[in-house]
Amino acid sequence: MTTLDGLRQGTDVGSFPASSGGAAAPATSGLPDSGASALVAREVSAWFGSHKVLERISLGMEQKKVTALIGPSGCGKSTFLRILNRMHELIPGAALSGSVHLDDVDIYDPAQQITATRLKIGMVFQRPNPFPSMTIAQNVLSGLRLSGTKVANPDALVQECLEKAGMWNETRNRLNHAGAALSGGQQQRLCIARALAVRPKVLLMDEPCSALDPISTGVIEETIKELREEVTIVIVTHNMQQAQRVSDSCALFLVDGEGMPGHIVEWGQTEQVFQDPHDPRTADYVHGRFG
Repeated sequence: MTTLDGLRQGTDVGSFPASSGGAAAPATSGLPDSGASALVAREVSAWFGSHKVLERISLGMEQKKVTALIGPSGCGKSTFLRILNRMHELIPGAALSGSVHLDDVDIYDPAQQITATRLKIGMVFQRPNPFPSMTIAQNVLSGLRLSGTKVANPDALVQECLEKAGMWNETRNRLNHAGAALSGGQQQRLCIARALAVRPKVLLMDEPCSALDPISTGVIEETIKELREEVTIVIVTHNMQQAQRVSDSCALFLVDGEGMPGHIVEWGQTEQVFQDPHDPRTADYVHGRFG
């Protein structure tokens, strides 16, 4: 078992060169396309102090597919998601065993830099978290600034990422307005655009629609469907209809009793998990008989 010391990264995000407010001319951004990659967890167990929260999780998340992590609250889905881009180690006393491979490289290998890993494996959180002091354009480009990555044409990149997030037409004439002034659904799509700007291979989404209205949820779901053409997506959701609508495969996490660690009960193609599950507990959960 490896004990992970909490890390604190002090970064100044208060200032950033403003992008032009008008529509950017079609151009390349100067960043290479990274291409989607498969993500493979092998025998992952996790602890908070002496409390074990995950038990031997092995899961393959396919390239250019959407994998949904489902299960009741408290079964370790979000913890597993944070492990996939090394956020678990931010928590003092956290520990884990096992491995997570991206492009056949263990992201927890001591030779792998944390910042480089998080550029490859992006994260969108449950609640939108745009930087309140930044404009829309600055928010999109903020990950590049924090990582010290230079881009040849920032205007083109802003346009590209906002288009991919499905909100270019809504924001093209107000790129210098505050990102925090957007609606909740727009803020979440702005966070998606921000995550895409660094060209991740994998995009992790922790209940990205839980705080949104049905219309905004529908827009986010359409964005997810379009993004899977170029990036591998792993999403935590408690919405069984959403899991059916957006995912290609599902993994059901459960616990066997109070205080027990979460583990995967069933994994497979979404249609099979919902229509013909192998474990009766899966049928009970996805049809709302518990959880």
